[in-house]
Amino acid sequence: MKKIFFISVLLSSGSWFFSSCHCKKKTTTDTVTSIEQKRDFEKEGYTKATVIYYEVSGCEYILKLEDEKKLEPTNLSLGFKKDLLSVWIKYIPKKNAVSTCMAGQIVELTDIQGR
Repeated sequence: MKKIFFISVLLSSGSWFFSSCHCKKKTTTDTVTSIEQKRDFEKEGYTKATVIYYEVSGCEYILKLEDEKKLEPTNLSLGFKKDLLSVWIKYIPKKNAVSTCMAGQIVELTDIQGR
């Protein structure tokens, strides 16, 4: 009798443990995914761009916009220095800035997000 009681308690608590852990992980992932999907970067004023490794002396990475315009960011962080990386950017043009690269307009990024 004691064995049957012990086995039934063990089985019921084990099934509760596995089912509760699975649901919790799935809910957390679903919540994060749905929040990311609802964000509209274009409405927030972001511009689509692609990070390009620019193989010219004095240059490293530039940003290419959808209209083929090229930007030279002054503050592109290391995490985004990947060739052909698609990103969303917000930027401020730098007036009277000088560059040895001369590949595009010099800008300061105010925000960058992967897409």
